[in-house]
Amino acid sequence: MIALAKLAGFIPGWLYGATLVCVLAGAGMLHQHAQGLAQGRAAVQSLWDADKKNRAAEEKKAVARRAAENLAQARQQAAKAAAVTKVYDDEINDIRARLAAAERMRKPAFCASAGPAAPAGAVGAEGGAAADPTSGLLPDAVARDIQALILQTEEVAATGRACQVFVRENGMAP
Repeated sequence: MIALAKLAGFIPGWLYGATLVCVLAGAGMLHQHAQGLAQGRAAVQSLWDADKKNRAAEEKKAVARRAAENLAQARQQAAKAAAVTKVYDDEINDIRARLAAAERMRKPAFCASAGPAAPAGAVGAEGGAAADPTSGLLPDAVARDIQALILQTEEVAATGRACQVFVRENGMAP
Protein backbone atom coordinates (compact mmCIF):
# COMPACT_ATOMS: atom_id res chain seq x y z
CA MET A 1 0.00 0.00 0.00
CA ILE A 2 2.87 2.38 0.74
CA ALA A 3 4.21 1.67 -2.74
CA LEU A 4 0.88 2.70 -4.21
CA ALA A 5 0.88 5.90 -2.21
CA LYS A 6 4.38 6.73 -3.47
CA LEU A 7 3.30 5.90 -7.05
CA ALA A 8 0.18 8.03 -6.63
CA GLY A 9 2.35 10.98 -5.81
CA PHE A 10 4.05 10.80 -9.23
CA ILE A 11 0.86 10.45 -11.31
CA PRO A 12 -0.90 13.69 -12.18
CA GLY A 13 -4.57 14.06 -11.13
CA TRP A 14 -5.93 14.50 -14.63
CA LEU A 15 -4.65 10.98 -15.49
CA TYR A 16 -6.85 9.60 -12.72
CA GLY A 17 -9.83 11.33 -14.27
CA ALA A 18 -8.98 10.10 -17.78
CA THR A 19 -8.55 6.54 -16.55
CA LEU A 20 -11.86 6.73 -14.71
CA VAL A 21 -13.59 8.03 -17.84
CA CYS A 22 -12.05 5.21 -19.94
CA VAL A 23 -13.14 2.55 -17.46
CA LEU A 24 -16.66 3.94 -17.29
CA ALA A 25 -16.84 4.21 -21.10
CA GLY A 26 -15.64 0.63 -21.48
CA ALA A 27 -18.17 -0.59 -18.96
CA GLY A 28 -20.89 1.34 -20.79
CA MET A 29 -19.85 -0.19 -24.11
CA LEU A 30 -19.83 -3.68 -22.65
CA HIS A 31 -23.30 -3.06 -21.21
CA GLN A 32 -24.57 -1.75 -24.58
CA HIS A 33 -23.02 -4.74 -26.36
CA ALA A 34 -24.69 -7.19 -23.95
CA GLN A 35 -28.06 -5.43 -24.41
CA GLY A 36 -27.64 -5.49 -28.19
CA LEU A 37 -26.89 -9.20 -28.12
CA ALA A 38 -29.94 -9.85 -25.95
CA GLN A 39 -32.17 -7.73 -28.20
CA GLY A 40 -30.74 -9.39 -31.32
CA ARG A 41 -31.32 -12.84 -29.91
CA ALA A 42 -34.87 -11.90 -28.96
CA ALA A 43 -35.53 -10.52 -32.46
CA VAL A 44 -34.10 -13.60 -34.14
CA GLN A 45 -36.05 -15.87 -31.80
CA SER A 46 -39.31 -14.03 -32.50
CA LEU A 47 -38.68 -14.32 -36.27
CA TRP A 48 -37.91 -18.02 -35.82
CA ASP A 49 -41.07 -18.57 -33.78
CA ALA A 50 -43.21 -16.70 -36.32
CA ASP A 51 -41.72 -18.70 -39.19
CA LYS A 52 -42.25 -21.92 -37.24
CA LYS A 53 -45.93 -21.03 -36.68
CA ASN A 54 -46.37 -20.15 -40.35
CA ARG A 55 -44.80 -23.43 -41.45
CA ALA A 56 -46.96 -25.40 -39.03
CA ALA A 57 -50.10 -23.66 -40.34
CA GLU A 58 -49.05 -24.31 -43.96
CA GLU A 59 -48.33 -27.96 -43.16
CA LYS A 60 -51.75 -28.35 -41.54
CA LYS A 61 -53.38 -26.84 -44.63
CA ALA A 62 -51.35 -29.11 -46.91
CA VAL A 63 -52.26 -32.19 -44.86
CA ALA A 64 -55.94 -31.24 -44.90
CA ARG A 65 -55.80 -30.57 -48.64
CA ARG A 66 -54.06 -33.90 -49.27
CA ALA A 67 -56.59 -35.73 -47.08
CA ALA A 68 -59.42 -34.19 -49.10
CA GLU A 69 -57.70 -35.20 -52.35
CA ASN A 70 -57.21 -38.73 -51.02
CA LEU A 71 -60.85 -38.95 -50.00
CA ALA A 72 -62.01 -37.75 -53.41
CA GLN A 73 -59.68 -40.20 -55.13
CA ALA A 74 -60.89 -43.03 -52.88
CA ARG A 75 -64.50 -42.20 -53.76
CA GLN A 76 -63.68 -42.19 -57.47
CA GLN A 77 -61.86 -45.50 -57.19
CA ALA A 78 -64.71 -47.02 -55.19
CA ALA A 79 -67.19 -45.97 -57.87
CA LYS A 80 -64.95 -47.38 -60.61
CA ALA A 81 -64.41 -50.57 -58.61
CA ALA A 82 -68.17 -50.97 -58.16
CA ALA A 83 -68.68 -50.58 -61.91
CA VAL A 84 -65.92 -53.10 -62.65
CA THR A 85 -67.37 -55.52 -60.08
CA LYS A 86 -70.83 -55.19 -61.63
CA VAL A 87 -69.44 -56.00 -65.10
CA TYR A 88 -67.56 -58.96 -63.60
CA ASP A 89 -70.64 -60.25 -61.77
CA ASP A 90 -72.79 -59.88 -64.89
CA GLU A 91 -70.22 -61.75 -66.95
CA ILE A 92 -69.97 -64.62 -64.44
CA ASN A 93 -73.77 -64.82 -64.07
CA ASP A 94 -74.10 -65.06 -67.87
CA ILE A 95 -71.57 -67.90 -67.94
CA ARG A 96 -73.38 -69.73 -65.14
CA ALA A 97 -76.69 -69.33 -66.95
CA ARG A 98 -75.19 -70.66 -70.20
CA LEU A 99 -73.68 -73.64 -68.39
CA ALA A 100 -76.97 -74.37 -66.62
CA ALA A 101 -78.92 -74.16 -69.89
CA ALA A 102 -76.41 -76.24 -71.85
CA GLU A 103 -77.44 -79.67 -73.00
CA ARG A 104 -75.91 -82.72 -71.47
CA MET A 105 -72.34 -83.19 -72.60
CA ARG A 106 -71.49 -85.86 -75.09
CA LYS A 107 -68.31 -87.83 -75.44
CA PRO A 108 -66.00 -86.52 -78.12
CA ALA A 109 -65.93 -88.50 -81.34
CA PHE A 110 -62.52 -89.99 -80.61
CA CYS A 111 -63.83 -91.41 -77.29
CA ALA A 112 -67.17 -92.76 -78.55
CA SER A 113 -65.88 -96.17 -79.53
CA ALA A 114 -63.23 -96.54 -76.85
CA GLY A 115 -63.53 -99.33 -74.34
CA PRO A 116 -65.73 -102.39 -74.19
CA ALA A 117 -69.47 -101.96 -74.07
CA ALA A 118 -71.13 -102.71 -70.76
CA PRO A 119 -73.02 -105.99 -70.63
CA ALA A 120 -76.75 -105.68 -70.92
CA GLY A 121 -78.47 -105.25 -67.59
CA ALA A 122 -75.29 -104.36 -65.67
CA VAL A 123 -75.63 -101.49 -63.24
CA GLY A 124 -72.56 -99.30 -62.79
CA ALA A 125 -71.40 -97.32 -59.77
CA GLU A 126 -73.39 -94.29 -60.89
CA GLY A 127 -76.65 -96.19 -60.90
CA GLY A 128 -79.41 -94.59 -62.95
CA ALA A 129 -77.35 -91.45 -63.64
CA ALA A 130 -74.69 -93.42 -65.51
CA ALA A 131 -73.96 -92.50 -69.07
CA ASP A 132 -75.59 -94.55 -71.75
CA PRO A 133 -72.68 -96.03 -73.75
CA THR A 134 -74.76 -96.22 -76.88
CA SER A 135 -75.94 -92.58 -76.74
CA GLY A 136 -72.44 -91.11 -76.21
CA LEU A 137 -73.48 -88.95 -73.23
CA LEU A 138 -70.97 -88.30 -70.44
CA PRO A 139 -71.83 -89.38 -66.91
CA ASP A 140 -73.42 -86.58 -64.85
CA ALA A 141 -70.48 -86.43 -62.42
CA VAL A 142 -67.99 -85.97 -65.25
CA ALA A 143 -70.18 -83.36 -66.93
CA ARG A 144 -70.50 -81.44 -63.63
CA ASP A 145 -66.73 -81.54 -63.10
CA ILE A 146 -66.09 -80.27 -66.62
CA GLN A 147 -68.62 -77.47 -66.15
CA ALA A 148 -67.00 -76.57 -62.80
CA LEU A 149 -63.61 -76.37 -64.55
CA ILE A 150 -65.11 -74.23 -67.32
CA LEU A 151 -66.63 -71.91 -64.70
CA GLN A 152 -63.34 -71.65 -62.77
CA THR A 153 -61.45 -70.88 -65.97
CA GLU A 154 -63.95 -68.20 -66.94
CA GLU A 155 -63.81 -66.71 -63.43
CA VAL A 156 -60.01 -66.45 -63.63
CA ALA A 157 -60.20 -64.86 -67.07
CA ALA A 158 -62.93 -62.44 -65.96
CA THR A 159 -60.91 -61.52 -62.86
CA GLY A 160 -57.90 -60.73 -65.03
CA ARG A 161 -60.00 -58.59 -67.36
CA ALA A 162 -61.56 -56.77 -64.38
CA CYS A 163 -58.11 -56.07 -62.91
CA GLN A 164 -56.89 -54.69 -66.23
CA VAL A 165 -59.92 -52.41 -66.52
CA PHE A 166 -59.49 -51.18 -62.93
CA VAL A 167 -55.81 -50.42 -63.50
CA ARG A 168 -56.52 -48.63 -66.79
CA GLU A 169 -59.39 -46.56 -65.35
CA ASN A 170 -57.43 -45.47 -62.28
CA GLY A 171 -54.44 -44.28 -64.28
CA MET A 172 -52.09 -46.87 -62.86
CA ALA A 173 -51.01 -48.29 -66.21
CA PRO A 174 -47.88 -46.85 -67.86
